[in-house]
Amino acid sequence: MRELFTLTGRLKEISDVANETERLGKAVDELRAPLRAQIGDAVRQADALAATTKPADDAAAANAQRQQIEALTARFRQITAAAVPLGEQAVLLDSTHRELATWHATMTRQYTRLLRDLLLRLAFIGIIILALVIASTLWRRATFKYVQDARRRRQLMVVRRIVVAGVATVMIIASVVSEFGSLATFAGLITAGIAVALQTVILSGVAYFFFIGRFGVRTGDRVTISGITGDVIEVGIFRLYLMELGGTKPDLHPTGRIVVFSNAVLFQPSAFYKQLPGANYGWHEVSFTLAPDTDFKLAESRLMGAVKSVFEEYEEDLRNQHAAVTHSLHVSLEEPRPEGRFRFVDAGLEFVVRYPVEIRRASQIDDQITRRLLEAVNQEPRLKLVPTATPKIQPAA
Repeated sequence: MRELFTLTGRLKEISDVANETERLGKAVDELRAPLRAQIGDAVRQADALAATTKPADDAAAANAQRQQIEALTARFRQITAAAVPLGEQAVLLDSTHRELATWHATMTRQYTRLLRDLLLRLAFIGIIILALVIASTLWRRATFKYVQDARRRRQLMVVRRIVVAGVATVMIIASVVSEFGSLATFAGLITAGIAVALQTVILSGVAYFFFIGRFGVRTGDRVTISGITGDVIEVGIFRLYLMELGGTKPDLHPTGRIVVFSNAVLFQPSAFYKQLPGANYGWHEVSFTLAPDTDFKLAESRLMGAVKSVFEEYEEDLRNQHAAVTHSLHVSLEEPRPEGRFRFVDAGLEFVVRYPVEIRRASQIDDQITRRLLEAVNQEPRLKLVPTATPKIQPAA
Protein backbone atom coordinates (compact mmCIF):
# COMPACT_ATOMS: atom_id res chain seq x y z
CA MET A 1 0.00 0.00 0.00
CA ARG A 2 2.79 2.41 0.90
CA GLU A 3 4.67 1.61 -2.34
CA LEU A 4 1.50 2.26 -4.32
CA PHE A 5 1.10 5.74 -2.84
CA THR A 6 4.84 6.40 -3.34
CA LEU A 7 4.62 5.43 -7.01
CA THR A 8 1.56 7.61 -7.46
CA GLY A 9 3.51 10.62 -6.18
CA ARG A 10 6.53 9.82 -8.34
CA LEU A 11 4.42 9.39 -11.47
CA LYS A 12 2.92 12.80 -10.85
CA GLU A 13 6.39 14.30 -10.41
CA ILE A 14 7.64 12.69 -13.63
CA SER A 15 4.57 13.89 -15.53
CA ASP A 16 5.13 17.44 -14.25
CA VAL A 17 8.84 17.34 -15.24
CA ALA A 18 7.98 15.92 -18.67
CA ASN A 19 5.42 18.65 -19.26
CA GLU A 20 7.92 21.30 -18.19
CA THR A 21 10.55 19.78 -20.52
CA GLU A 22 8.10 19.84 -23.41
CA ARG A 23 7.27 23.47 -22.65
CA LEU A 24 10.98 24.40 -22.62
CA GLY A 25 11.49 22.53 -25.91
CA LYS A 26 8.71 24.55 -27.54
CA ALA A 27 10.23 27.77 -26.19
CA VAL A 28 13.66 26.80 -27.63
CA ASP A 29 12.05 25.98 -31.00
CA GLU A 30 10.38 29.39 -30.99
CA LEU A 31 13.77 31.03 -30.37
CA ARG A 32 15.51 28.93 -33.07
CA ALA A 33 12.92 29.61 -35.79
CA PRO A 34 13.99 33.22 -36.59
CA LEU A 35 17.67 32.25 -36.36
CA ARG A 36 17.15 29.46 -38.87
CA ALA A 37 15.40 31.92 -41.16
CA GLN A 38 18.27 34.39 -40.88
CA ILE A 39 20.84 31.65 -41.57
CA GLY A 40 18.91 30.59 -44.65
CA ASP A 41 18.74 34.18 -45.83
CA ALA A 42 22.50 34.62 -45.33
CA VAL A 43 23.23 31.42 -47.25
CA ARG A 44 21.04 32.54 -50.13
CA GLN A 45 22.77 35.94 -50.25
CA ALA A 46 26.17 34.24 -50.24
CA ASP A 47 25.10 31.96 -53.10
CA ALA A 48 23.87 34.98 -55.06
CA LEU A 49 27.18 36.79 -54.59
CA ALA A 50 29.10 33.70 -55.58
CA ALA A 51 27.06 33.39 -58.76
CA THR A 52 27.70 37.03 -59.74
CA THR A 53 30.56 37.39 -62.31
CA LYS A 54 32.61 40.59 -62.29
CA PRO A 55 35.26 41.80 -64.79
CA ALA A 56 38.83 40.97 -63.75
CA ASP A 57 39.97 44.65 -64.12
CA ASP A 58 37.13 46.06 -62.03
CA ALA A 59 38.96 46.40 -58.71
CA ALA A 60 36.25 48.50 -57.08
CA ALA A 61 33.55 45.91 -57.82
CA ALA A 62 35.75 43.10 -56.54
CA ASN A 63 36.48 45.06 -53.38
CA ALA A 64 32.76 45.70 -52.80
CA GLN A 65 31.93 42.04 -53.36
CA ARG A 66 34.62 41.02 -50.87
CA GLN A 67 33.23 43.38 -48.25
CA GLN A 68 29.73 41.96 -48.74
CA ILE A 69 31.05 38.43 -48.31
CA GLU A 70 32.93 39.38 -45.16
CA ALA A 71 29.80 41.05 -43.76
CA LEU A 72 27.75 37.95 -44.52
CA THR A 73 30.42 35.78 -42.90
CA ALA A 74 30.43 37.90 -39.74
CA ARG A 75 26.67 37.84 -39.63
CA PHE A 76 26.61 34.05 -40.16
CA ARG A 77 29.05 33.59 -37.30
CA GLN A 78 26.90 35.71 -35.00
CA ILE A 79 23.77 33.81 -35.89
CA THR A 80 25.41 30.39 -35.55
CA ALA A 81 26.95 31.43 -32.23
CA ALA A 82 23.42 31.82 -30.90
CA ALA A 83 21.79 29.00 -32.88
CA VAL A 84 24.25 26.19 -31.96
CA PRO A 85 23.67 26.36 -28.15
CA LEU A 86 19.94 26.51 -28.74
CA GLY A 87 20.22 23.45 -30.97
CA GLU A 88 22.19 21.60 -28.29
CA GLN A 89 19.54 22.53 -25.73
CA ALA A 90 16.83 21.32 -28.07
CA VAL A 91 18.63 17.98 -28.52
CA LEU A 92 19.17 17.67 -24.75
CA LEU A 93 15.55 18.52 -23.97
CA ASP A 94 14.33 16.05 -26.57
CA SER A 95 16.56 13.31 -25.14
CA THR A 96 15.41 14.15 -21.61
CA HIS A 97 11.78 14.05 -22.68
CA ARG A 98 12.26 10.60 -24.22
CA GLU A 99 14.01 9.32 -21.05
CA LEU A 100 11.23 10.73 -18.88
CA ALA A 101 8.66 9.04 -21.10
CA THR A 102 10.54 5.73 -20.79
CA TRP A 103 10.81 6.18 -17.02
CA HIS A 104 7.11 7.05 -16.81
CA ALA A 105 6.18 3.97 -18.82
CA THR A 106 8.34 1.74 -16.58
CA MET A 107 6.84 3.15 -13.40
CA THR A 108 3.37 2.89 -14.88
CA ARG A 109 3.91 -0.83 -15.45
CA GLN A 110 5.17 -1.16 -11.86
CA TYR A 111 2.17 0.80 -10.61
CA THR A 112 -0.17 -1.45 -12.59
CA ARG A 113 1.49 -4.55 -11.14
CA LEU A 114 1.21 -3.23 -7.58
CA LEU A 115 -2.38 -2.20 -8.15
CA ARG A 116 -3.18 -5.66 -9.49
CA ASP A 117 -1.53 -7.26 -6.43
CA LEU A 118 -3.50 -4.96 -4.13
CA LEU A 119 -6.77 -5.80 -5.85
CA LEU A 120 -5.94 -9.51 -5.57
CA ARG A 121 -5.24 -9.07 -1.86
CA LEU A 122 -8.48 -7.18 -1.37
CA ALA A 123 -10.33 -9.89 -3.27
CA PHE A 124 -8.63 -12.52 -1.10
CA ILE A 125 -9.62 -10.61 2.04
CA GLY A 126 -13.17 -10.33 0.75
CA ILE A 127 -13.32 -14.08 0.12
CA ILE A 128 -11.94 -14.78 3.61
CA ILE A 129 -14.44 -12.43 5.22
CA LEU A 130 -17.26 -13.99 3.22
CA ALA A 131 -16.11 -17.45 4.29
CA LEU A 132 -15.95 -16.27 7.92
CA VAL A 133 -19.46 -14.85 7.69
CA ILE A 134 -20.75 -18.11 6.24
CA ALA A 135 -18.89 -20.18 8.86
CA SER A 136 -20.15 -17.88 11.62
CA THR A 137 -23.72 -18.21 10.39
CA LEU A 138 -23.44 -22.00 10.19
CA TRP A 139 -21.87 -22.08 13.66
CA ARG A 140 -24.73 -20.02 15.06
CA ARG A 141 -27.42 -22.13 13.41
CA ALA A 142 -25.78 -25.38 14.52
CA THR A 143 -25.48 -24.07 18.08
CA PHE A 144 -29.12 -23.09 18.32
CA LYS A 145 -30.18 -26.33 16.66
CA TYR A 146 -28.10 -28.90 18.54
CA VAL A 147 -27.26 -27.21 21.88
CA GLN A 148 -30.25 -27.01 24.20
CA ASP A 149 -28.45 -25.81 27.33
CA ALA A 150 -28.77 -22.00 27.43
CA ARG A 151 -25.47 -21.63 29.29
CA ARG A 152 -23.50 -23.75 26.82
CA ARG A 153 -25.20 -21.95 23.95
CA ARG A 154 -24.13 -18.56 25.32
CA GLN A 155 -20.59 -19.81 25.84
CA LEU A 156 -20.38 -21.09 22.28
CA MET A 157 -21.64 -17.74 21.00
CA VAL A 158 -18.92 -15.92 22.93
CA VAL A 159 -16.26 -18.30 21.62
CA ARG A 160 -17.67 -17.83 18.13
CA ARG A 161 -17.27 -14.05 18.31
CA ILE A 162 -13.72 -14.34 19.63
CA VAL A 163 -12.66 -16.87 16.98
CA VAL A 164 -14.22 -14.96 14.08
CA ALA A 165 -12.77 -11.63 15.19
CA GLY A 166 -9.32 -13.15 15.78
CA VAL A 167 -9.17 -14.97 12.44
CA ALA A 168 -10.42 -11.89 10.56
CA THR A 169 -7.81 -9.67 12.24
CA VAL A 170 -4.96 -12.08 11.54
CA MET A 171 -5.96 -12.55 7.89
CA ILE A 172 -6.28 -8.81 7.26
CA ILE A 173 -2.89 -8.11 8.83
CA ALA A 174 -1.26 -10.97 6.92
CA SER A 175 -2.76 -9.75 3.63
CA VAL A 176 -1.84 -6.07 4.02
CA VAL A 177 1.43 -6.05 5.94
CA SER A 178 4.60 -7.04 4.12
CA GLU A 179 7.34 -6.16 6.65
CA PHE A 180 6.60 -8.71 9.35
CA GLY A 181 9.90 -8.09 11.16
CA SER A 182 9.04 -4.49 11.94
CA LEU A 183 5.47 -5.49 12.68
CA ALA A 184 6.61 -8.16 15.14
CA THR A 185 8.83 -5.67 16.97
CA PHE A 186 6.08 -3.07 17.09
CA ALA A 187 3.51 -5.65 18.16
CA GLY A 188 5.83 -6.88 20.91
CA LEU A 189 6.22 -3.38 22.35
CA ILE A 190 2.49 -2.70 22.11
CA THR A 191 1.67 -6.06 23.70
CA ALA A 192 4.02 -5.41 26.59
CA GLY A 193 2.44 -2.02 27.23
CA ILE A 194 -1.08 -3.40 27.01
CA ALA A 195 -0.19 -6.30 29.31
CA VAL A 196 1.05 -3.90 31.98
CA ALA A 197 -1.78 -1.37 31.62
CA LEU A 198 -4.62 -3.90 31.32
CA GLN A 199 -3.34 -6.76 33.45
CA THR A 200 -6.54 -6.90 35.52
CA VAL A 201 -8.72 -6.87 32.41
CA ILE A 202 -6.61 -9.58 30.79
CA LEU A 203 -6.72 -11.64 33.98
CA SER A 204 -10.50 -11.26 34.05
CA GLY A 205 -10.74 -12.46 30.46
CA VAL A 206 -8.62 -15.51 31.25
CA ALA A 207 -10.69 -16.24 34.36
CA TYR A 208 -13.84 -16.22 32.22
CA PHE A 209 -12.75 -19.46 30.54
CA PHE A 210 -12.33 -21.06 33.96
CA PHE A 211 -15.81 -19.89 34.92
CA ILE A 212 -17.40 -21.44 31.85
CA GLY A 213 -15.45 -24.68 32.21
CA ARG A 214 -16.87 -28.05 33.11
CA PHE A 215 -16.97 -27.34 36.84
CA GLY A 216 -17.34 -23.59 36.47
CA VAL A 217 -20.02 -21.21 37.61
CA ARG A 218 -23.47 -21.41 36.09
CA THR A 219 -26.31 -18.93 36.10
CA GLY A 220 -28.37 -19.59 39.21
CA ASP A 221 -25.52 -21.00 41.29
CA ARG A 222 -25.19 -19.73 44.84
CA VAL A 223 -21.68 -18.53 45.56
CA THR A 224 -19.85 -16.72 48.34
CA ILE A 225 -17.12 -14.24 47.41
CA SER A 226 -15.27 -12.09 49.92
CA GLY A 227 -17.97 -12.76 52.50
CA ILE A 228 -20.85 -11.83 50.15
CA THR A 229 -23.36 -14.55 49.30
CA GLY A 230 -25.53 -14.30 46.23
CA ASP A 231 -27.05 -16.09 43.24
CA VAL A 232 -25.25 -15.79 39.92
CA ILE A 233 -27.37 -13.98 37.34
CA GLU A 234 -24.75 -13.56 34.61
CA VAL A 235 -21.16 -14.54 33.87
CA GLY A 236 -19.67 -11.92 31.56
CA ILE A 237 -16.34 -11.97 29.78
CA PHE A 238 -14.83 -9.61 32.35
CA ARG A 239 -17.39 -9.36 35.19
CA LEU A 240 -19.50 -11.62 37.38
CA TYR A 241 -22.97 -10.43 38.44
CA LEU A 242 -24.62 -11.66 41.65
CA MET A 243 -28.03 -11.04 43.16
CA GLU A 244 -27.09 -10.25 46.74
CA LEU A 245 -28.66 -12.29 49.52
CA GLY A 246 -29.01 -10.81 52.99
CA GLY A 247 -30.27 -11.90 56.38
CA THR A 248 -28.94 -14.44 58.82
CA LYS A 249 -28.23 -17.97 57.77
CA PRO A 250 -30.10 -20.09 56.95
CA ASP A 251 -32.84 -17.52 56.31
CA LEU A 252 -31.37 -15.68 53.30
CA HIS A 253 -33.41 -13.42 51.06
CA PRO A 254 -32.68 -11.08 48.11
CA THR A 255 -31.71 -7.55 49.14
CA GLY A 256 -32.68 -6.04 45.79
CA ARG A 257 -29.09 -5.16 44.92
CA ILE A 258 -26.73 -6.49 42.26
CA VAL A 259 -23.12 -7.16 43.25
CA VAL A 260 -20.53 -6.94 40.47
CA PHE A 261 -17.14 -8.63 40.79
CA SER A 262 -14.25 -8.70 38.38
CA ASN A 263 -13.62 -12.21 37.09
CA ALA A 264 -10.07 -11.78 38.36
CA VAL A 265 -11.45 -12.47 41.85
CA LEU A 266 -11.06 -16.14 40.97
CA PHE A 267 -7.27 -15.76 41.28
CA GLN A 268 -7.35 -13.77 44.52
CA PRO A 269 -6.14 -15.31 47.81
CA SER A 270 -9.63 -15.02 49.36
CA ALA A 271 -11.74 -18.17 49.15
CA PHE A 272 -14.34 -18.59 46.43
CA TYR A 273 -17.23 -20.82 47.49
CA LYS A 274 -19.75 -22.41 45.16
CA GLN A 275 -22.08 -25.34 45.29
CA LEU A 276 -21.33 -28.70 43.74
CA PRO A 277 -21.86 -28.72 39.95
CA GLY A 278 -25.31 -30.07 39.21
CA ALA A 279 -26.40 -29.96 42.86
CA ASN A 280 -28.89 -27.57 44.40
CA TYR A 281 -28.89 -28.66 48.01
CA GLY A 282 -27.07 -27.91 51.23
CA TRP A 283 -27.05 -29.21 54.79
CA HIS A 284 -28.81 -27.83 57.87
CA GLU A 285 -28.97 -29.15 61.38
CA VAL A 286 -31.41 -28.81 64.28
CA SER A 287 -30.40 -29.52 67.87
CA PHE A 288 -32.50 -30.37 70.96
CA THR A 289 -31.23 -30.67 74.52
CA LEU A 290 -33.07 -33.44 76.35
CA ALA A 291 -33.15 -34.27 80.01
CA PRO A 292 -30.56 -36.88 81.04
CA ASP A 293 -33.27 -39.43 81.94
CA THR A 294 -35.09 -39.13 78.57
CA ASP A 295 -35.67 -42.32 76.66
CA PHE A 296 -33.15 -41.66 73.89
CA LYS A 297 -34.58 -44.35 71.60
CA LEU A 298 -38.03 -42.80 71.80
CA ALA A 299 -36.58 -39.34 71.24
CA GLU A 300 -34.60 -40.51 68.23
CA SER A 301 -37.63 -42.25 66.74
CA ARG A 302 -39.97 -39.31 67.20
CA LEU A 303 -37.61 -36.54 66.14
CA MET A 304 -36.09 -38.40 63.18
CA GLY A 305 -39.60 -39.39 62.07
CA ALA A 306 -40.67 -35.74 62.05
CA VAL A 307 -37.65 -34.72 59.97
CA LYS A 308 -38.00 -37.63 57.56
CA SER A 309 -41.70 -36.86 57.00
CA VAL A 310 -40.66 -33.52 55.53
CA PHE A 311 -37.62 -34.91 53.73
CA GLU A 312 -39.74 -37.45 51.85
CA GLU A 313 -41.45 -34.60 49.98
CA TYR A 314 -38.28 -33.66 48.10
CA GLU A 315 -36.21 -36.81 48.51
CA GLU A 316 -36.60 -37.86 44.86
CA ASP A 317 -35.23 -34.54 43.57
CA LEU A 318 -32.18 -34.81 45.83
CA ARG A 319 -31.52 -38.35 44.65
CA ASN A 320 -31.54 -37.18 41.04
CA GLN A 321 -29.16 -34.35 41.89
CA HIS A 322 -26.90 -36.74 43.78
CA ALA A 323 -26.80 -39.06 40.76
CA ALA A 324 -25.93 -36.12 38.49
CA VAL A 325 -23.14 -34.96 40.81
CA THR A 326 -21.71 -38.47 41.10
CA HIS A 327 -21.75 -38.89 37.34
CA SER A 328 -20.21 -35.46 36.75
CA LEU A 329 -17.42 -35.68 39.33
CA HIS A 330 -16.71 -39.42 38.91
CA VAL A 331 -16.42 -39.82 42.67
CA SER A 332 -18.43 -41.78 45.19
CA LEU A 333 -20.54 -39.51 47.42
CA GLU A 334 -22.80 -40.52 50.25
CA GLU A 335 -26.45 -40.25 49.35
CA PRO A 336 -28.05 -37.25 51.10
CA ARG A 337 -30.47 -38.32 53.85
CA PRO A 338 -31.25 -37.12 57.40
CA GLU A 339 -29.06 -38.46 60.16
CA GLY A 340 -29.13 -37.95 63.92
CA ARG A 341 -26.60 -38.30 66.70
CA PHE A 342 -26.47 -37.86 70.47
CA ARG A 343 -23.80 -36.16 72.50
CA PHE A 344 -23.37 -35.19 76.13
CA VAL A 345 -23.51 -31.52 77.08
CA ASP A 346 -23.56 -29.72 80.41
CA ALA A 347 -27.35 -29.32 80.40
CA GLY A 348 -28.10 -32.93 79.53
CA LEU A 349 -28.27 -35.05 76.38
CA GLU A 350 -28.15 -33.12 73.09
CA PHE A 351 -29.71 -34.64 70.00
CA VAL A 352 -28.58 -33.18 66.66
CA VAL A 353 -30.38 -33.95 63.39
CA ARG A 354 -28.46 -33.15 60.18
CA TYR A 355 -30.60 -33.08 57.05
CA PRO A 356 -30.26 -31.92 53.41
CA VAL A 357 -32.37 -29.04 52.12
CA GLU A 358 -33.01 -27.58 48.69
CA ILE A 359 -31.21 -24.24 48.62
CA ARG A 360 -34.07 -22.39 46.96
CA ARG A 361 -36.56 -23.71 49.53
CA ALA A 362 -34.30 -23.79 52.58
CA SER A 363 -36.38 -21.38 54.68
CA GLN A 364 -39.62 -23.13 53.78
CA ILE A 365 -38.18 -26.57 54.60
CA ASP A 366 -36.77 -25.32 57.91
CA ASP A 367 -40.18 -23.92 58.80
CA GLN A 368 -41.91 -27.24 58.02
CA ILE A 369 -39.33 -29.21 60.01
CA THR A 370 -39.71 -26.83 62.95
CA ARG A 371 -43.47 -27.31 62.98
CA ARG A 372 -43.21 -31.11 62.70
CA LEU A 373 -40.66 -31.26 65.51
CA LEU A 374 -42.80 -29.12 67.78
CA GLU A 375 -45.81 -31.33 67.06
CA ALA A 376 -43.75 -34.45 67.82
CA VAL A 377 -42.55 -33.00 71.13
CA ASN A 378 -46.01 -31.78 72.16
CA GLN A 379 -47.68 -35.08 71.29
CA GLU A 380 -45.24 -37.18 73.32
CA PRO A 381 -45.15 -36.31 77.05
CA ARG A 382 -42.17 -38.60 77.64
CA LEU A 383 -39.93 -36.30 75.61
CA LYS A 384 -38.40 -34.05 78.23
CA LEU A 385 -36.62 -30.97 76.92
CA VAL A 386 -34.30 -28.93 79.09
CA PRO A 387 -36.08 -25.59 79.67
CA THR A 388 -32.87 -23.55 79.70
CA ALA A 389 -31.68 -24.89 76.33
CA THR A 390 -33.34 -23.46 73.23
CA PRO A 391 -33.67 -25.65 70.10
CA LYS A 392 -32.00 -24.06 67.09
CA ILE A 393 -31.69 -24.63 63.36
CA GLN A 394 -28.53 -23.57 61.57
CA PRO A 395 -26.42 -24.46 58.52
CA ALA A 396 -24.43 -27.60 59.14
CA ALA A 397 -20.72 -27.05 59.64
